Amino acid sequence: MFDGEWLRTGDLAYLVDGEMVMCGRIKDVIIIGGRNIYPEEIERTLGDLDGVRAGNVVAFGVDGARGKEAMVIVAETNSDDPHSVAGQIAQRVIETVGLPAKDIVLVGGGTLPKTSSGKLQRSLCRTLYTTNAFADLRWKSHAIRR
Repeated sequence: MFDGEWLRTGDLAYLVDGEMVMCGRIKDVIIIGGRNIYPEEIERTLGDLDGVRAGNVVAFGVDGARGKEAMVIVAETNSDDPHSVAGQIAQRVIETVGLPAKDIVLVGGGTLPKTSSGKLQRSLCRTLYTTNAFADLRWKSHAIRR
C-alpha cells in the first residue's frame, strides 16, 4: 500500500551508511504497558540457552487480562527436563525485557511452523497457540518426534 510516495510494507528497518537493515515486522511488535517489545530480541537471546533449539523460538503477543497485550514464548526443545528449560526461559525473558511471559510453551523439535524457505511463521504460531493446538504438546518435548 502506498502512502504518498512511500511504499508501506509493514517492515521495520533502519539505515546505516546508506544501507537498509531489516529488523522485523510492525505487526509483530508486542506492546505491554506502552512499551514496544521486539520479538526478535527475545528470540535471539533465548536461542543460546541449554535445552532450547537455537533458531527455533517464537515470541508473540496475545490478548491478555483486561484487554491488554501479553507475551507468549513457544520454543522447541529435546530436553528431558522441560521444567528446568521453562524456568531458564522465564528468567531470561525478565532479564532481557524486564517483563514476564504470560505463557511458555515447550514443543518438540520440528514442531514450529516454517515457510518453505525455513523462516519461522510467527503469525501461524500465534494462531496455533490461540486455538490451543499446542495444548497436547506442552511439557512433553521428550515424547514428541517428527
